[in-house]
Amino acid sequence: MPKQQENKIKETAVAELLGMNFFIPGYQRGYRWTEQQVKDLLNDINEFEPENNSWYCLQPLVVKRLKEDTFKRIKEEAASLEEVKNLLKGRWEVIDGQQRLTTIYLILAYLGETYKYTIEYETREGSEGFLKDISKKIEDEAKGNIDFFYMHKAYKTIEKFFDEKKNQEDFKDKLLNNVKFIWYDVGDLDEEKKHNLFGNLNSGKIALTNAELIKALFLNKVGTEKGSEREIQQRLIAEEFDQMERAIRQDDFWYFVAGNQEKPSSCINLLFDLMLETELDEEKKESHKKEPFSTFFYFNDKLKKESDLWDEVQKVFHILEGWFSDFELYNLIGYLRAVRAVKDKDLPLISELYNLYNRVENKSISDFKITLKKRCKDYIDYENNNFLELRYDEVKNQVFNLLLLFNIATLNANLQEKNRFSFANFHKNKWDVEHISPQNPKDNEELKKTIEDRQNPIFTALKNALSQNNEKEIESEREKFFATDESLMSIENLTLLTSHDNRGIGNKFFFEKRNKLKEYFQKGSFIPTCSMNVFMKFYSENPQQMNFWDEKDRQSYKEAIKQKIKSFFVDK
Repeated sequence: MPKQQENKIKETAVAELLGMNFFIPGYQRGYRWTEQQVKDLLNDINEFEPENNSWYCLQPLVVKRLKEDTFKRIKEEAASLEEVKNLLKGRWEVIDGQQRLTTIYLILAYLGETYKYTIEYETREGSEGFLKDISKKIEDEAKGNIDFFYMHKAYKTIEKFFDEKKNQEDFKDKLLNNVKFIWYDVGDLDEEKKHNLFGNLNSGKIALTNAELIKALFLNKVGTEKGSEREIQQRLIAEEFDQMERAIRQDDFWYFVAGNQEKPSSCINLLFDLMLETELDEEKKESHKKEPFSTFFYFNDKLKKESDLWDEVQKVFHILEGWFSDFELYNLIGYLRAVRAVKDKDLPLISELYNLYNRVENKSISDFKITLKKRCKDYIDYENNNFLELRYDEVKNQVFNLLLLFNIATLNANLQEKNRFSFANFHKNKWDVEHISPQNPKDNEELKKTIEDRQNPIFTALKNALSQNNEKEIESEREKFFATDESLMSIENLTLLTSHDNRGIGNKFFFEKRNKLKEYFQKGSFIPTCSMNVFMKFYSENPQQMNFWDEKDRQSYKEAIKQKIKSFFVDK
């Protein structure tokens, strides 16, 4: 069995880096921070107010210890006890984070920190010496080397910043003691794996996320024993971690719990964020969103106190997995993550729904479903009992939510068929509310243009009436093909379609829309169940014709919505 890779991870204050020795390998690009980036970092540190032992978090510093004969170097190079201490700290190859590391060095150099730390660029001969004496360098000395040019420019930006700031000691104290890197020691990687890690971190394929950092935390904290037993436990956690990542990454699972969020590089982050957010009040949730590694710090602190935290992670995952496996619950939660909220500014967070579940007595699934259904009422104004009178030209969100809920209620009424609404398709597409019967042309001339090229015999009577200018007959025929001004925006003339399909059918007639949707469906387009039912006249009892959406069809459809929604809210 191959040995489980052990990564060491911790928070490391800038003060702890003093005297250390860093090496920037040749496969990395050189220093390229702009004046604005340097200013932003300086201002962020300056404005940061430490309280309750808090700290300002820098991006992870990903490092690998370089193998070397430390004692030989001490014998040959050390001229003082301080240099012996520094050499014992070893040399560290920086895989990621060198831009910030170099900028922090330049700030320390300006502030006169005696020992700082050393940085050596493999491809820039003399870089260590240039940095060491950068306060004495002039612009002409930097022009011959692009890295030195950017370093010199950054140093001048730092000088200018402190020329305008009186209390340098306050800044220096914060920098040394309240500014921390997330120190990420990748262990004994070979050259190929090291290069691959650097490439992934810097190509956007894999960001060093909370999830990756938290995974390393758990692997580090496994047991106290050494040897094969520890390695087996680490491997088990790593495999369980990967299984959860794969499960959450599935389209159906992800969009059901995450709503309209795009998939990040690590989907399991959602699970860790959920555990954090369920413990935060609203004010702290806002600050959590601003701090990219707050979830890591949360787990880092929890792991110091709780030995069974991995069991808790698995428990939360299995709860979500149980929701996903229950088709009725899946549709309910998916709906609440999908609605275009009327009363809430944002979609309900999964943590909010998880807290609802925890408040249900004995965590009963049936009681949880009742609780979720009550929540669904908020989005269609059900309590006022006027949901059937909603108009799209007055309350777009509520109409959309009602039509979506009609689909959910339809699927949940036939649980034996185990039908899921495809929230993956829902969130991958843009959506429109479609008029079932098209809008009535403004006048007879526009009406003539609308039908003049159509050869279908059903237009014969209308064409004749138009040619004879028979207004009574024209109006009679118009009512077959078009919605009236009053009914156009009413619920009985509305259904859901993707924006793509809606554009495709445009302002076509009812029977033409049906034919077009059948074509789209055969090509794999996602058409909600109730929308397909509408154009197949599923809700019309004994339809006499399939060409128009007439008054009888509209009333039957409206009654179907009424009955399905009302039965949906009956507690079972």
